[in-house]
Amino acid sequence: MKKIVLSIVLIVAISCNNHRNSVRFISEADTTYSEDVRSVSAKINQNPNDAELYYKRGNTFYYEKRFKDAILDFDVAITLNNNQPLYHLRCAESWISLDSTNSEKTKLHLLKAIELKPNYYAAMSLLGKYYLARQQYKEAVDSYTKLLNEPEFSDESYVMIAVAYKEQKDTLKAEAIIDKALTVNPQNFNAVMQKVLILFNRNDVQLLQWSNKAIRMNEFSDEALYTHALILQKQQKYSDAVSYYERVVKVNPNHTLAHYNVAVIQSLFDNYEEAIDWSDKALDLNPEFAQAMALKGYCYEKMGNKKAALQEYKAALSVDPSLKSAKEGLLNVR
Repeated sequence: MKKIVLSIVLIVAISCNNHRNSVRFISEADTTYSEDVRSVSAKINQNPNDAELYYKRGNTFYYEKRFKDAILDFDVAITLNNNQPLYHLRCAESWISLDSTNSEKTKLHLLKAIELKPNYYAAMSLLGKYYLARQQYKEAVDSYTKLLNEPEFSDESYVMIAVAYKEQKDTLKAEAIIDKALTVNPQNFNAVMQKVLILFNRNDVQLLQWSNKAIRMNEFSDEALYTHALILQKQQKYSDAVSYYERVVKVNPNHTLAHYNVAVIQSLFDNYEEAIDWSDKALDLNPEFAQAMALKGYCYEKMGNKKAALQEYKAALSVDPSLKSAKEGLLNVR
């Protein structure tokens, strides 16, 4: 009798240990993890079959940007409860955030989430983004079309359908979709920005009007401010362009192109030292920015410092051997 009891105890112990190994044990005393992770782990260690706890810890990892850890926990939650669509959605979001080449995992979990909950609009929207990223345009348009009558998702869906058509070079259809989006909701900021970009490409007379509207809608959007500055630069309204580029930098100090474009404008007016200074700011943000190196070379060349110019042109060509401005500059200073 004692042997039977002992064997039962051993079987239970082995079973528990196997389960612990299969789901990755995290000690609540392990300070390599955050306090939040350790707090949930303590509960998991007491209730190792509770799917919701693994989901909660997966969420914690997700918001800490530890996506591999998040996926491990979401996978366990799904193993314990495969019929919870939220688990599948969050797992798919983690795979996307991980920027993994394993895209089939993303698709599998999104389709399962929608199978379990056919009106799961968040999953449908993410599936549309997945298809768009994969350049599966028909599938992307189909996914977003299903969301056009859903208030929470319609604004984005119109814009993403338009993007799908733009990427297929069907600008007319893209603009028609954007116009429809703006009829439905004139305050759809992303639709206004798409309208600006479409008009920019054909230099439409209404371009500045729409660009000004975008800024009125969101004066702190670096995208809107930068596009407006680019339009002014293209129209040779350089002083105004610099003013807007400077606003971009205030909103987003890491906007490399805003710094570079100010440098370009300064060089046009022979303000070479200022141009070099702005180019250096761009290079601080992106040390491999070949155009900024070439621009510095041009400024040094114009200032008569051929040695510094030669150095900058060579540096630019080491990054981009085909850069025309650097090639021409190199010939001039040799």
